Amino acid sequence: MIVIEHLKEKLKHLPEEPGIYMMKNIKGEIIYVGKAKAIRKRVRSYFSGISSKDIKTQTLVREINDVDVIYTKTEEEALLLERTLIRHHNPRYNVFLKDGKEYPYIRIQFKDDWPRIEKVRQRKKDEAFYLGPFSHAGYLNTSLKLLGRIFPLIRCSRHEFKNAKRPCNYYHMSMCLGPCVLPVERDDYISMIRDAISFLTGKNKELKTQIKQKMMGASEKQDYELAAKYRDQLLALDEVAKRQSVVVKGTVDADVIGIHKRDNQTAFHILLVREGRIIGGENFLVPSPIQGEGETLRSFLIQYYDNQFLPKELIVSTKFDSMEELLPLLGPQSLEKPSYRVEVKTPQRGSRKDLLDMAQKNARYHFEEASRQRKSTKVELELLQEMLAMTDPPNRIECIDISNFQGTANVASLVCFIDGKPAKHLYRHYAIKDLPPGKQNDFASITEVVSRRLKRGLEEGNLPGLLVIDGGKGQLSAAIKATRDHPNASLKVISLAKARVDKNQDDKSGRVRRSYERIFVDNEENAIPLKPGSAVYRILTHIRDEAHRFAITHHRKKRSNKFKNSALDEIPGVGTTIRQRLLEHFKGLEGIKKASLDELKRIKGVKESVAVAIHSKFND
Repeated sequence: MIVIEHLKEKLKHLPEEPGIYMMKNIKGEIIYVGKAKAIRKRVRSYFSGISSKDIKTQTLVREINDVDVIYTKTEEEALLLERTLIRHHNPRYNVFLKDGKEYPYIRIQFKDDWPRIEKVRQRKKDEAFYLGPFSHAGYLNTSLKLLGRIFPLIRCSRHEFKNAKRPCNYYHMSMCLGPCVLPVERDDYISMIRDAISFLTGKNKELKTQIKQKMMGASEKQDYELAAKYRDQLLALDEVAKRQSVVVKGTVDADVIGIHKRDNQTAFHILLVREGRIIGGENFLVPSPIQGEGETLRSFLIQYYDNQFLPKELIVSTKFDSMEELLPLLGPQSLEKPSYRVEVKTPQRGSRKDLLDMAQKNARYHFEEASRQRKSTKVELELLQEMLAMTDPPNRIECIDISNFQGTANVASLVCFIDGKPAKHLYRHYAIKDLPPGKQNDFASITEVVSRRLKRGLEEGNLPGLLVIDGGKGQLSAAIKATRDHPNASLKVISLAKARVDKNQDDKSGRVRRSYERIFVDNEENAIPLKPGSAVYRILTHIRDEAHRFAITHHRKKRSNKFKNSALDEIPGVGTTIRQRLLEHFKGLEGIKKASLDELKRIKGVKESVAVAIHSKFND
């Protein structure tokens, strides 16, 4: 292969220092990011003996038009920079693990008077303590439910905590200490928080020892109530342990990583083993365009253990150069305990080999299941293409839903599915701009939102193949009106109407019969009925329901912000429910101000004293 002249000259003057290199194509796009002890030697190796390299590496080299480098003082700094650049640029030829912000974290702010265990979606740059990200949200939710049974920690919101007058039901069920109104030692509470962290990280044996010591200490101080709570925690931990399977003799804390690689995809299964028990497993499917198994594993590890705690052992089927030096640099331990060391094992026999085989088997199953799902989705999209007489399958589908409440907080949501799966980073909210405040017009809102989406799509070149509007024929007409203002926009637009009651039913049983959900297509007289359970039904109702959920969630938040700090909040006896009933009935604050005392008293839940307070507030 002939290396282009300007690149050949650049290769001669690359530094020998450690750092990272970024391969770019002719468009200037970063297509690969790598780390090196000596940049010159590593980069030049790509261009020597090209014919002997594998096809994927040859494909990469053919696309390289330029190379940029960044010096670092140490190889450790290069590692951290490599991870950051891969996450930021998502190069086509790198393994790319989805950003952890899409997975939940556990957040604990120890600076609070009474810290809480909170599940959050993003790790902020604050001084809180974080655990995660947890890629298996179901496993995390189960763990949190068990945690709630074991540790009597605060569950209420900060607002509820601040305004509490008496202990809530969780206190009476021994599931909260009630520090909102009762005298509780903060040190005892913080100790329970730290015990909960140990539970979430699988350190149950160590945790039981600590709780036993605390129970004995509380008994010696004759604090029998606290000792009883510690006893209940021990019983709950024993119950949890019974549900877990002992697979290794002795105490073993390990992550067992199974890998299954085929074509341009690699499946990872991480088996989580704590104290000899399997406590869960996590699956990842990532693109792996050019790397061998060792390099793929290295790229995966530097991203997965960005925030995850490393156990004492890592069990893998293959190693790579400098693996032993790499792992202690990863995870929070690298900052908190610089001397922390991880033992890497590639067992050939015994119980650890059994664990590795189990992880490998799970990785292969996850890969094959994902392949089956892709094939199934491909068929479903082709059926949708056929039904709608489209030229190509709609691999990118978007759906728009309008949400409003009593003429307030008009918003629209747009959700995007790519290859049949939600692409949540492409979800969008729209505030309706063209309607006067307090006015409601779904058709005008649809026209506005579709027009704005088409305009941006033409500018950015990312229009969907299919645009779905939640509604019937009128909503479709409003969307088509917007497309006529953008004749260059090539896409199919349909509307999806919910099932309706059949008014001409002859069923003598009296049961209500409903029609099928229906698709409306432009220039078609009759709607297309959607048979429940069919492939097309599943795709379209899934995206429509997701758009509705996304719109309602945002709308409620916006409405809540609108009503927050309302003048009604200053009136004793007016809580969230009463405030909402008043605003709904009188269609806003202005209507409440004009209401008579008798009208206020007719509202459900409004006592005479509260009605007098409201009327006095606005009429004195």
